[in-house]
Formats: sequence, structure tokens, C-alpha cells
Amino acid sequence: MTKVLLIEEDAQARAAAESALAAPDLTVKTAPDFQSGLDLLRVEKPTALVIGVVVPDLRGYDLCQEIRRDPDFQHLPIVICSAQPYPADARRAKELGADDYVVKPYAGQQLLDAVWNAIELNSTVFRVKFWGTRGSIATPGPETVRYGGNTACVEVRCGEDIIIFDCGTGIRELGLELAREYAEKNLEVHLFVSHTHWDHIQGFPFFQPAYRPGNRVNIFSLHSPDRSLEKLFTGQMDGNYFPVTLDDLMARLHFEELVGDVQIGDVKISHMHLNHPGLALSFRMESKGRSFVYMTDHEPYQKLLGESAHTKKLDAEIDAFAKHADLLIREAQYTDEEYLVKKGWGHSSTSDAASTAMNADVKKLVLFHHDPMHDDQQVDAIVESCREKVSHHSKRIHVMGAADKLTLRI
Repeated sequence: MTKVLLIEEDAQARAAAESALAAPDLTVKTAPDFQSGLDLLRVEKPTALVIGVVVPDLRGYDLCQEIRRDPDFQHLPIVICSAQPYPADARRAKELGADDYVVKPYAGQQLLDAVWNAIELNSTVFRVKFWGTRGSIATPGPETVRYGGNTACVEVRCGEDIIIFDCGTGIRELGLELAREYAEKNLEVHLFVSHTHWDHIQGFPFFQPAYRPGNRVNIFSLHSPDRSLEKLFTGQMDGNYFPVTLDDLMARLHFEELVGDVQIGDVKISHMHLNHPGLALSFRMESKGRSFVYMTDHEPYQKLLGESAHTKKLDAEIDAFAKHADLLIREAQYTDEEYLVKKGWGHSSTSDAASTAMNADVKKLVLFHHDPMHDDQQVDAIVESCREKVSHHSKRIHVMGAADKLTLRI
């Protein structure tokens, strides 16, 4: 049961708020003044807090700020309620630590929605947004409009940190969005590249934040046996292929060839080798008890090399890397029938993705790296096939298909 603490000194407003918060899955505790509310907060430890601000008495803002200074309540969802309808007051409330601002008197489910939104916002560790979900080559057109035609690019937000997995054609639109969001301030992003095949890097020359002075782009991947990571990126922007060279980019670029784990803010990012022509990596993010795994371009060892103790061990290690993940983004480029004629191409089938998810006991599986020959209806069928496989084994895993602009919260 979700517990909400309501602190409101005005009796009429308190009654209105209690009525607005009446819901079968909520319990509401009330306090008629700020001091008793603060005492009750420490005893009850609620899921969310609603503070009523009485105009012109603005002590509710002081209370919000005081609560935010307490380490025990830094992540407590807080909604400020006031009769002041001005945008400046809403901005001020959020600057002082509120997650949402509701104007009295309450309209419909406005207050209840604000409380649920604040709870969802504060319980979210990772916000994942897909900007490119296609494999091999971009496939724009009416047949791919629902799942999208851009090649691999996934953005993850964790607090203020921006982490990007792969820079296929989808990173162009992501870059435009980031340029608008950070028009008035400098931007730092962390780009993790699973491997440097074209469909995973071809959007980088069109990543607008890389052209702005003051920005910083940190690029992580493996060291290739024959050339450095920086040389690989330099090569695709050679004058024979592109009119702008890597040296012409005005943002500061930092290349890091991975050896061990990377720590970015509260997030630990680990990596694992995948079975794909050349070098390819899977990435796992962990923070505050939540985990997310990005695993694309992988062919199971037993299917490629035959069943043996060694290949079983290698496949088990892949599954273990995704163990208990809250979200697994897993390549499923081929149907099981297509794989039979494309064995050795370095990709997985729908059954492979389902097996990894079930063996790893993940909570949510998102099928990724859609084949360029598959239209929306075919992807629908692949997703449904995967759901049936999971259901047949009595596993409770939510299965869906990755789509451009789809946003998930973990």
C-alpha cells in the first residue's frame, strides 16, 4: 500500500486534498501544521509527501528545502500545492526540491496524478529511450514506420548523466534533441560503442553536439588489434568519405579503450565480449539496485560451433551477464527459419533472445536490431512468437519490440 503524508495548515484545503487523494491503493496521513508534519514524516516514512503552501505564508517552501537536506529524504517524492498559479512559483518550488507543483483548487485527478507522477519519477533509476532499433542498414519508409528505420542507438539517463549505446543513424535525431535541451549550457555525454561495424557508428558524423565548443563527448569501446579506437573514428571521417574530418569537430573528444568497469556518477558499467565477426561487446549498467543490459550482435556459441562442454560454458557466461536484469535489450535479428541459412553471420534468432531472457530470469525483454528485410507486421509476428516461447515455459517476462522514440523507465 502506498502511503502519502499530507501537510496542510488550511483546514478547508486539507479536506479538499484528502478528498482528491481518495483512492483504493493509497493511505493518507495528515498533519495540520509543519512541525507535527515533520515529526510524522520521521515516524511514518511515507512513500510521498504533499505540502500545502498558504499564501502569503511561504514556510512550506522552507519545509521542502529542509527535508531535501536530510539524507534520509533526498529521494522522497514531494508535491507542493499552492493557490499561486504563476509559472515562476512553480519553477521556484522545483528549484527548492519539489517534484511537482499543483495549483489549488484541485481540478479532477490533478493532485492524485501529480503524486503518482512524483512517485514514478523518484523510483526511476534509468530512463531508456530508443533512437535507432534497426540492424545492418537504415530502412525508412511506410513499412517500418511503427518500429522505425534508424540503426542502433539507445540513450540512457541516470540523474544528470547521459549515456549512449552505439551511434548508428539514430544518433542524429538524438543529437538534435540534446542540442535544443542544452542550448544554453555545455553538455557532456558518454558514448559506449558495442563495435564499429557501419550500422553502429554511421550516425556519429551527424551528431550535432560534437560540433559545439564547450561540449565533451567521451567515447568508450575496445582496442582493435590493428588500430586504436580514435583511428577507427578518424577513418570513417576521412576526406574520401566525408567532408568534415574528426579534427574539425569543436567539442572535446575523449577516447577510452576499455579494460575494466567504468564508473559514471552512481552508475557502474561493465562489459563482456560477444560472439560476432571482429570485436563486439555487451554492456551492463547497475545503480541503486537496478540493472540494464544492452546485448546486440551475438551468435550463440553452441549454434555456431556445436555442442561441447566449452561452448555450453561460453553460452552460460553470456546468460549470466544478464542475470536478474530489470531490462534486457537483446538482438533477435532472424526468425528461427532465417537463421538456418544465415548461420555464421554473427546474429541471433528469436529463440536465442528468449533463451537468454529465461536463463537470466530478467524482468523485461526488448527485442532489438530488427532485420532490414522485416516490415512492421513481421516484427509484430516475431515479438508474438517470442512471447509464446516465454509463456510456454511459464516464465513471467514482459516481451516487447524496440521502436524508435520508445521510452522505458527502470
